[in-house]
Amino acid sequence: MKNILIINLLLGFLYILPLNKINAQIISDSTLENKEFTSLEKALKNPNLVYRLNLSNQESNIYPENIWAKFENLEYLSLKNDHLKEIPSGIGNLKNLQVLDLSGNDFTVLPSSFSRLGNLREIYLNDEVEMDVNQSLSAIKDLPNLRILHLENDNLKSIPNALLDLTKLEALYLDSNRFSTLPNNIWMKFENLEYLSLKNDHLKEIPAGIGNLKNLKVLDLSGNDFKVLPQSFSKLESLREIYLNDEVEMDVNQSLSTIKNLPNLSILHLENDNLKSIPQNLLNLTQLESLYLNNNSFDRIPIELKELINLNLIDLHDNKFRLDTQDIRVKDNFMIKIRI
Repeated sequence: MKNILIINLLLGFLYILPLNKINAQIISDSTLENKEFTSLEKALKNPNLVYRLNLSNQESNIYPENIWAKFENLEYLSLKNDHLKEIPSGIGNLKNLQVLDLSGNDFTVLPSSFSRLGNLREIYLNDEVEMDVNQSLSAIKDLPNLRILHLENDNLKSIPNALLDLTKLEALYLDSNRFSTLPNNIWMKFENLEYLSLKNDHLKEIPAGIGNLKNLKVLDLSGNDFKVLPQSFSKLESLREIYLNDEVEMDVNQSLSTIKNLPNLSILHLENDNLKSIPQNLLNLTQLESLYLNNNSFDRIPIELKELINLNLIDLHDNKFRLDTQDIRVKDNFMIKIRI
């Protein structure tokens, strides 16, 4: 946001722009920065005033190279699902670009000019069936501010070697790939990682090395085929939220015993796990504040959860019991918020 305050000194008198005009300028600037352009033609009329440009799902799959340098203030760019066979190298001139979405294209590699995107913080490289992942990641591995990387549904069978150079990452999305296994020895490199998603990777075993992610706050393991969480997870002292949804093979009780003493774990997802009763070890997670048990097979409200004294939200929607309204129900001095 650019807040402009004009002060003129004339003949010994201080003239300050009236407050209402200052506020008007602030509001105007804020609206401009939040406005998202979806037409390249309209954006090119005043390119210096364009901060967000969304060209997703456009019919044209070719963009001129010489247009990108005009967008000096661009912070967000999406070329999602444009089926580009080549990414314009001119995008490397977007010195203020922070978020770039290239999902769903047909390119092979990222241009080497991307190494100049010094302010880039987040990049989406999802659904890239033709992309050479290693070569593409090499183009961005030295970006000083890159913190969030999306490599979802990229048909990955193993961890790309170039990924091991991106040790400053804070969030990594590896969902819906084709890993048979993941190595144990790579995770210590990602000491800054706070968010990790391995959703729908059908892993038969979760790498014990993930337990070395001392700064990990959110972990999504939904839709895998493992039986138990590794014992090393008891070391994830920063973990605040874990997703254990759609786990058809998981021994819920044994897995919960591994994480029951994590001091900061406050949000637990056990959705669509075919639970018919409350696992005994769940009652040991007294630090929980939010618990998601929706899409299971409970035929009654599990009042024994009142032992979790810090809970302020329980989601039980889409279970077998039915209530007439969405409400807060109190039973035995136990308050439950239920969505149906």
